[in-house]
Amino acid sequence: MSLLTVGQGLRKNASAGMRAVADADVNSARQKIAMDKADRAAKMNTIGTAGGIGGMVGASKLAAAGTAAAGTAAAGTAAAGTAAATTAATTATTAATTAAATTAGTAAGVGTMAGMAAIAAPVAIALGIGYLFSEIF
Repeated sequence: MSLLTVGQGLRKNASAGMRAVADADVNSARQKIAMDKADRAAKMNTIGTAGGIGGMVGASKLAAAGTAAAGTAAAGTAAAGTAAATTAATTATTAATTAAATTAGTAAGVGTMAGMAAIAAPVAIALGIGYLFSEIF
């Protein structure tokens, strides 16, 4: 074997080794990118789940507030109808209708802001907790 043949063999071995190192480096970079994407997706999943839980709590509070408002409106209508029934039938109908309309109008006016407040607070709290969990864990 000549010295040139030995040199060419060493050069081929060195090139193959460099190619293997470059391939390993590329694979490592791809795995790091994939792990970063998976980590970001897990954080967003945690925050989304927490927001959903907060929305469910807020929706149940909104439903409870709506049930209470409906009960108040029905009680007001019944009381107005009973008080007016003692005077006259037409006066009772008018009073009951007016009381129901007033109560419904008041509930509708307050209902929008109360509904947003009933949902917004639990969602905000849950999103904050979800963010903390995603950063800590």
